[in-house]
Amino acid sequence: MGRWIAYAAVLLLLAVGLVLGTQGGKHRRLAETSRVQVVPASQEPPVAVPEAPVPVASAPVSPVLADAPPPPDAAIAPVVAAVAPSGQRHGLTFAQPREGVLPADVAHLSCHGEPRVLDQPHQDSCNPYKGDMSCRTVLPVLCVRESGAAVPQGVESGFYKGWVQGALGATEPVMGAILTSRAVASARCEAELGAGWRMAEFHDGGGGWGLQGQRGMGLGQPGLTRYWVAINDQRGNCWDSTP
Repeated sequence: MGRWIAYAAVLLLLAVGLVLGTQGGKHRRLAETSRVQVVPASQEPPVAVPEAPVPVASAPVSPVLADAPPPPDAAIAPVVAAVAPSGQRHGLTFAQPREGVLPADVAHLSCHGEPRVLDQPHQDSCNPYKGDMSCRTVLPVLCVRESGAAVPQGVESGFYKGWVQGALGATEPVMGAILTSRAVASARCEAELGAGWRMAEFHDGGGGWGLQGQRGMGLGQPGLTRYWVAINDQRGNCWDSTP
């Protein structure tokens, strides 16, 4: 009898322990659940996705145009000569003086013509001894064609204004450095003006410092430009002057 009572007591204790263990587990799960907090979703505004830029049509770019050529009958622009750097060759030049006493069909060119802006002048005029314009300057070549023409009535001729017994004309402007000899310059005269033309020379009028002749092709109005002229007894040309 006593043994059965002992068995009953043990079973009672086991049942009480089981009940107590189950309730403790529930309490622990409730406590853990109470500690878990639901974190609400962030309320930050949505990130704006930048829209793709709309291409803007740029204004059309005007093409770079080359300088317009002058009219066919335009006079050559005046030469504005700066002081030429050392080490350059120089060439002799003549120009037309501004004078209104000559007939329209007669041309006069001399050292003292205009413009008188020179790179290497001699006594404020042309320089037949060393050349007066840098050979990098672009000027027409003065040309002559001898035909035996007599001095027109009313035209004064002399040592400083010698008559060339023919016509004076000019080529298109050319850089003096291209004129490597008098023959090269004369060939340019003939190619542009015709047979019988050659480069004018300082003494063509029988004297020096000035030339007169019939007005031929290529000569512009007086006072606008200077012209390359050869000299045969001095080193004043682009092909033989001292740099």
